[in-house]
Amino acid sequence: MREAASKRPSASNRGEPSATRSAILKIVDADESPLRVFFGKAPLGIAEQDYESRLATWREWQPVAEEAHGA
Repeated sequence: MREAASKRPSASNRGEPSATRSAILKIVDADESPLRVFFGKAPLGIAEQDYESRLATWREWQPVAEEAHGA
């Protein structure tokens, strides 16, 4: 597992922890702060891939979901 983790793109570029302070303050000071936010460069790409896969599954099974709704 450690070997697989060390091969991830984010493993070689972990970012600068001290940069987190500024990012958090921007969120806290925003007029409308997000309920959720990613920090770093990699998480958004990972989530996009995951959600595209989920959406594809949901679209594939939508006829069954509509069947469950009834007439």
